[in-house]
Amino acid sequence: MPRIVAEYQDRQRIVFTARDRSMVNVRTLREDGPVGFNSTELLLIALANCSLGTLLNHPLLLDREVMRCEAMFNAEMQQNPSKVASVIGVIDLVVTDPALLAHTAELEAAACTCPMCNTISEATPIRTEIRMRLGAIDLVPSPA
Repeated sequence: MPRIVAEYQDRQRIVFTARDRSMVNVRTLREDGPVGFNSTELLLIALANCSLGTLLNHPLLLDREVMRCEAMFNAEMQQNPSKVASVIGVIDLVVTDPALLAHTAELEAAACTCPMCNTISEATPIRTEIRMRLGAIDLVPSPA
């Protein structure tokens, strides 16, 4: 069962510990917000981490070359009560196998089957889009 401990220290940082590993999130404020991640950003980090892991472990991609896989998740906020109203994710996926382009919709659906997406999507609409394109492998080194 996943478990974390969050320790608020000196009103300046939170130390998160899970499986004997720790991460410090600095909560000191600056003009643009906290130095570290705010709670919504931490939620989006967890969602992106889980979605990319699930996507890259999908049978269609598992043994294929993926040149780039980058996710950008945005949260639309709502007030009264303050909450995440919806999440939009865009995954930039660059592959070398042209046959994968025909499976974009299948991979798009699979990206939101991770535990975080399954949990959050029960209460908050999540839309994930994959922008897949072909990339070339440079087999010949560039002249120096």
